[in-house]
Amino acid sequence: MTNQNIELLVDSVIEEFKYFDLDLNNNPEKRSETPKYLLSHKHEYIRTICDVVKFAEENKVEKILEIGAFFGLVSICLAKLGFRVCAADIPAYMSMPEQQERFSRYQIEIAQVKLQDYLLPFEDGAFDVIIMCEVLEHLNFNPLPLIKEINRIGSPDSLFYLSLPNLAYYKKRLKFLFGKSILQPVSNYFNQLDPKHPEIVNGHWREYTGPEIIEMLESMGYKINRQYYFSIVDESKNPTLKNRLTKFIFRAFPSFKENQTTLAIRQKRTEHKFVIPDTVHEKLDIL
Repeated sequence: MTNQNIELLVDSVIEEFKYFDLDLNNNPEKRSETPKYLLSHKHEYIRTICDVVKFAEENKVEKILEIGAFFGLVSICLAKLGFRVCAADIPAYMSMPEQQERFSRYQIEIAQVKLQDYLLPFEDGAFDVIIMCEVLEHLNFNPLPLIKEINRIGSPDSLFYLSLPNLAYYKKRLKFLFGKSILQPVSNYFNQLDPKHPEIVNGHWREYTGPEIIEMLESMGYKINRQYYFSIVDESKNPTLKNRLTKFIFRAFPSFKENQTTLAIRQKRTEHKFVIPDTVHEKLDIL
């Protein structure tokens, strides 16, 4: 499967989202022929699918779980490529009739999950690939018990594909250098609770550097197969002096890029025993 073929596949699935309400508020004015959100992340979808397909070409892959599937573009593409796919996300997304119809059309299993509950509704070793893109940074709780659950439901030698923003992105370094916060603004807290425009998913609570991701995953039973950084903007398409300079900096310092992806192989089931305080989760004592 070539990258070009995967790009054509992604394009075809994006077309299926014509007139789909991306803001969840059923506002006709928000509908567009080619949803801007999906197009803006197109190259990320292509990158993820290419990485997963390459892993599948070298390893036995039957069932894939996507945590944080959102509108399901990656899940649908993988299902079209012949994989058995389960798409998991919060009930607000996965209970939408249009979502359920679309997923069922491709025989994609749906799971409504609340990651803050820590327990995932899947059997041990159920998945050969677990994808979690642009999710970890949104979690406002200790992620280790969740990663332990991800480890549990991954089959031996399965792939945990984790992609998220890079805390060490050069713009964040510069902001902090000049005394500005690199965390989400306080205004986001107000917006999340404002009845006039509540936000279902609110900002980035905790971003990570590449070494932090490696430390966390290696401590939880994974071996790092590969980690790389990427920019969500293609500077080559707009060859201004600023973009040429940015491209030069990124070539010299890859860890200055905006996003990061880690491919981790499950070597063993983690032996960590976590005591969950009642102040965090009153239904769990030990995980």
